[in-house]
Amino acid sequence: MKESVPIFVYGSLLKGFWNYEHYILPYDPRIVPAQIKGELYHLPPGYPGLLAGTNDIRGEIVYFSPQTYEKALAGLDELEDFYGTGDARNEYERIILPARLLDAIEKEERVYVYRYVDELYIKQSGIRLKDGDWRKYMQERQAE
Repeated sequence: MKESVPIFVYGSLLKGFWNYEHYILPYDPRIVPAQIKGELYHLPPGYPGLLAGTNDIRGEIVYFSPQTYEKALAGLDELEDFYGTGDARNEYERIILPARLLDAIEKEERVYVYRYVDELYIKQSGIRLKDGDWRKYMQERQAE
């Protein structure tokens, strides 16, 4: 079995959103609020994309049990169109970044993050979320 690296989610996989129900919840994970560094955009299809950057991006770290990890990760890879590192078909790359847990002081965790591949598309077509909080953005859109 490979190392079980937790997953950082920042969009439709967040607790309370549509993909959480199908891809996260069935595996009975532990969820911890966290932040990573990056640049976040809302994309025309209705989900976010992450690029490299220095802004705080709010999300959650998902911890799967060793018994469910491989199956859960395979489902996430399929959802995110990740076929393997450097594969030309990838919509997202799965990379390891440090995340800062928001329920602990000065605690960091190595996490997998799905980062968007097509930087030109995301910058031309996406809406930049300067505060790095997709949940807040979606709640404000629904309130309009």
